[in-house]
Amino acid sequence: MSAPKLKRWEILPSTGSHFDVLDGLRGVAILLVVSYHALYTNPAGGLLSRLAGDVFTAGWMGVPIFFVLSGFLISYPFFKGRAGDPGFWWQHGYGWRRAAKIIPPFYLSLLISILPCFWTHDWTNLDYAWKWATGVANFVQTPTTFSPFYWSLIIESQFYIVLPLLFLLCRRLDPARTALVIFGALFFIPLLARQLTWPAGMNVWPDETTAATCGFWFARFPCQLDYFAYGILFAGVYVALGAAREQLRALAAFGLAGLALMAATLVLWGMWTVEFGIRAQATRWSVEISHFLPALAAMLMLFFLFDRDSLGSRILSLGWLRFIGIVSYEWFLFHGPFVRWFHDHFGASHGNAFAYAERTILPLILSFGVSVLIYRYFSSPILHRVRDRLQQKS
Repeated sequence: MSAPKLKRWEILPSTGSHFDVLDGLRGVAILLVVSYHALYTNPAGGLLSRLAGDVFTAGWMGVPIFFVLSGFLISYPFFKGRAGDPGFWWQHGYGWRRAAKIIPPFYLSLLISILPCFWTHDWTNLDYAWKWATGVANFVQTPTTFSPFYWSLIIESQFYIVLPLLFLLCRRLDPARTALVIFGALFFIPLLARQLTWPAGMNVWPDETTAATCGFWFARFPCQLDYFAYGILFAGVYVALGAAREQLRALAAFGLAGLALMAATLVLWGMWTVEFGIRAQATRWSVEISHFLPALAAMLMLFFLFDRDSLGSRILSLGWLRFIGIVSYEWFLFHGPFVRWFHDHFGASHGNAFAYAERTILPLILSFGVSVLIYRYFSSPILHRVRDRLQQKS
């Protein structure tokens, strides 16, 4: 899709700055996530097949990329405000913008999830849906068969609440010092929380129920907030550099290092899953590596912002990849039911390429099409209306 056409799909951020390369990076993240949920390879296949399987196994690392991006994009306006006013800690319309982005598509996905209840007369999903709609699911575990993706929204909500409070606590500090303080708090406090509250007897995950319990436990506040710290650190330094960024275009090379690190991490995680069984047996080192490596790789890829004409920036700014990134939140919410239905109703492919595509690729294509329509005719109009009203009031 050409750049002029993409402009009609973009939502201009409150700072007035749109980063094309980050749309593409968001596209990479969602492709990793949907591949993780839908694709698989034969473990007895050749080397390329096994490597692809390793990458699919580690595709959940797209979620940390989203978190790092949120850390940068959400904190960036705060740092710009702090650059002009040392006491700045609250951005006008912050809560409305976050709510307009997250809540309407989320509630729509909940509504769609309960529709089958009316002809099956099984009201189980209705019970789960109201818990998510009211926030009760933040505190009471719900089965991952209903909500395998919503857990990340809990983490995002935690971050949205904590960020302005951290800026309030750091009043009178310049952007660079603010970034260092917030990074330190969000890096070390979650690290200590994970280590000091490690659930006894929960190292081994023998079945999906136990794994879901562990996942719910590890999503508690503040255990996952360190992912955002990397994006916040970059945002603070990026703003603090100001006009000097033009003389630092060579730093975009760190973006290539980030891409290489992410690729290596995906392969290594898949190999460790087979070699050490870390999906079935969580260890302290595996949990910490799953936080550090993908977050560091994502932060390094933010360095592409220093030179938007670099090779990596131009690749991530490809129109089709940016378009996927623009509708990524909707695809994240709505691909799950399609993937589950096709996996449940189509048998194993048994090496048949057509059957494999029917079971894996087709639900992704259909769910992407639905997500595009939802973004175009539901999410985007709401976002534009909220932002227009906020601009009129400012």
